[in-house]
Amino acid sequence: MKKDKQNKKKRKALPIILIVLGSLLALVAGVFLYGYLKLGSMRRGSVPIVPAPVDVGNVTAEPVDLVPVENPDELDLSEDYDPEIDPADFGNDDIFQRDAIDENVVNILLLGNDARDEFDHGRTDTMLLLSYNRQTREAKLISFLRDTWIYIPGRDKWNRINTAYRFGGIGLAINTLNYNFDLDIQNYVRVDFNAMKAIVDSIGGIDIELTEREVEYINNGVSEKLPVHAGWHHLNGAQTLWHARNRSIGGDGDWSRTRRQRNVLNAILNRLKKERNVSSLISILYTMIDHVETNMNPSQIVSLGVDVIFGGSFSLKDRALPFEGTWEYAWEGRMAVIHIDIRANRNKLHEYLYGSID
Repeated sequence: MKKDKQNKKKRKALPIILIVLGSLLALVAGVFLYGYLKLGSMRRGSVPIVPAPVDVGNVTAEPVDLVPVENPDELDLSEDYDPEIDPADFGNDDIFQRDAIDENVVNILLLGNDARDEFDHGRTDTMLLLSYNRQTREAKLISFLRDTWIYIPGRDKWNRINTAYRFGGIGLAINTLNYNFDLDIQNYVRVDFNAMKAIVDSIGGIDIELTEREVEYINNGVSEKLPVHAGWHHLNGAQTLWHARNRSIGGDGDWSRTRRQRNVLNAILNRLKKERNVSSLISILYTMIDHVETNMNPSQIVSLGVDVIFGGSFSLKDRALPFEGTWEYAWEGRMAVIHIDIRANRNKLHEYLYGSID
């Protein structure tokens, strides 16, 4: 008799347990569905990928009107030039389709821009290639120096590499890199520079090793000051943004600035890898979503993120392009630009991404 009563209680409790479990599962599924949809919102206005035209120009033609700089040490590399641009060059270019060079290697272009109005894409003060090899678990960051003099496909002219974005947006920026360096970039992530503050603050700040002069430079631009000493410092979003845009300290202009930007990205990635709490990662992701645009779909983002953050140890290297011994400073009018050997840089970049160059 007593056993029958116990069995009846268990049978009554079972539906309640199922309801609770079902509710929890529905809640979890709802959270993940909401997150999936939020990830999809980053594709708002994403640039389409289309078949490439048969002829987009002639990259083998040498740039004209460049005059070698006789005394590079006398250059003021902190000075910025903003020459007039023909309005006819502005547009919204599509990304030209390219076949993958290596199925294990994912190449994503990271862009930071300062768009000023609806008719001007702005300039890409940050143009980084993130290359991740799923098989070897190697990640590589390559900065393209913005003053690199390059052929702009579809415009049939040479200009600084960062003007490709200004001419034709993300599509032309990607097509320019793919065309000149024979790459297979199809995916991108674009971040408004000011969004870096929100992203860094959302992860609780980052740790960066600074020189004393870099600390003083940051303190001159922000309200919350750092202690003035060389060494490691914990930076908030505003301090990080000021540091990443610094091209005055170091004496070599964009070389130092791009190094600082790669250090910031390294620090952000290291901070994310230390965060193993899924709910915290989701919260951080939601903060980033409103400041990021990409053409990657949610499945690609989740797969890559899980692989990088939860897949164990992996190596991360970084460098700038052009490579050593493949470039020289030159004058184009009043602008000091970087005249590169495109063929040599193309070969070295392929070795770096797919071969053994460190």
